[in-house]
Amino acid sequence: MIIKPCINYRIFAVIGLLIFQLASSSSCRAEDDESRWQFSVALGLGVRTNPVMDNKDIPLLVLPQFSYQGDRFFIQNLDLGFRLAENNTQALNLLVTPSYDQIFFNEWDISNFVDRSSLGNMSAAVKDSPSREDNNRSIDKSRLHDRDMAALAGLEYNRSIYDLNVQLQAFHEVTGYYDGNELRLGLSKDLGLGKHDVKLTIGANWQDSATINYFYGLPEKDSPGNFSYRPMAGLTGLLRFDWSYELDEHWSLRFFTSYRHLSHSISNSPLVTQNNVITVFAGGVYHF
Repeated sequence: MIIKPCINYRIFAVIGLLIFQLASSSSCRAEDDESRWQFSVALGLGVRTNPVMDNKDIPLLVLPQFSYQGDRFFIQNLDLGFRLAENNTQALNLLVTPSYDQIFFNEWDISNFVDRSSLGNMSAAVKDSPSREDNNRSIDKSRLHDRDMAALAGLEYNRSIYDLNVQLQAFHEVTGYYDGNELRLGLSKDLGLGKHDVKLTIGANWQDSATINYFYGLPEKDSPGNFSYRPMAGLTGLLRFDWSYELDEHWSLRFFTSYRHLSHSISNSPLVTQNNVITVFAGGVYHF
């Protein structure tokens, strides 16, 4: 089982520095801070399937959520941002966010407690022999390098077009693990039906070869029989459905599910045994 704890203090140093610099440049007054924070916690039953060989599916039982909206600086769960420009229909932000793929390799990861499933494939060459199944059985997982949680930094552009929300993000890995790049595109539609809130999302996440190779590649030194795998860039698709129902001032019901179809570059890896990730959660939410 590929389970290794990962705590990298460089990530927290980068995030802490960003918080200090951006928060100090925000013009919000201290007496307004309390109203700018929002906290909630979802309690229920859920699971995120794990495509990495021998690793268990990830349970989702407690999902705390928090946000802060300043004049320019904002926090949304694990995302830290700073508004560069905005008007009634669009916004441009600086954003720092954790990487996603390490959750499949680490038994305990902060992403296990935060809902992050909301974001033609490029294939990679795979040797014909030995078979993929044979290599799965003979890979010494204790020799694999740690898949650490990295910090991604970049730009986020949001635009509203005829009640359709468009989100485009461009990130570069800034913690020095793999020097990779990601592009994310999301299209979502909110349907307000009284106390029922429904949201439909379709999206795509392009990752370059350096990113996919860090998480899903297999160097020769880690592989049996001189078998190795170095993937190309790839595009992962996403479908998601969100529903919530307001019970009273503090309580609401919540259900969401998502289907993530992994790129061929990921699903062809000897470390991966399925080509998708399915997330489902249902429970109650308490709003403080």
